[in-house]
Amino acid sequence: MSELGALSSYALSVQQMQMSLIKNAVEMQQEVIEVLLGDDSRTVAPLETNGHNVDITI
Repeated sequence: MSELGALSSYALSVQQMQMSLIKNAVEMQQEVIEVLLGDDSRTVAPLETNGHNVDITI
């Protein structure tokens, strides 16, 4: 009978670990979506001295 208790405990711990992994994956996906949607608080305003494209023809 103690084997059933041990198996149940093991199954519960595996399920908790799986739920934790799923939760972490969802949180990471939400952060990626926020970055890709262009949340302005994560970007740096351009400066006049930085970020110019130069087209050089030889």
